Amino acid sequence: MRKYALHAGLLAVTLLAGFSIGHLRAFGQASDSADPIFGTWKMDQTKSVNNRGGDHAAYPTQHMRILAPESGGLRNTLVNSPASSPVYSYSGKFDGKDHPDPRFPDKDQTLAHWRLAPDLIVRLQKTNGKPSEWVIYTVSSDGKVFTSISWVPTNPELQDLEVFTRAK
Repeated sequence: MRKYALHAGLLAVTLLAGFSIGHLRAFGQASDSADPIFGTWKMDQTKSVNNRGGDHAAYPTQHMRILAPESGGLRNTLVNSPASSPVYSYSGKFDGKDHPDPRFPDKDQTLAHWRLAPDLIVRLQKTNGKPSEWVIYTVSSDGKVFTSISWVPTNPELQDLEVFTRAK
């Protein structure tokens, strides 16, 4: 009997999650683009906060992030300033599986990506097989503002918030 109750509970949670994502996509997505999260994004330093150290610091440079669709996933490129070379550029699949982190080939580090909606991507970084960073990428319903919220599992209250506007 418990087995059926467990399966019924999981089914209810799954249906609720599916409905919630569908509802959010239908009512929260006003952008004309089918892929509103992709593009070139310029950091708004006045709204972004580097809080990983708990000090609510400003970001010293105006980052640019470029997200582009690539082979069932994305290409994620980070540039520290509009005139500099990329800090990193890697490809990730939206399959939720751990893949070696190309940013740090000498570490036992992996990345997993999920695209839960056209305006929502989640990334999990693991180091030595244990979660070491969560990141949530979202874009506003009008497609003009992109946010990245990241934290380490050991201190989830210390979140970095990066706010970007679409570069022209």
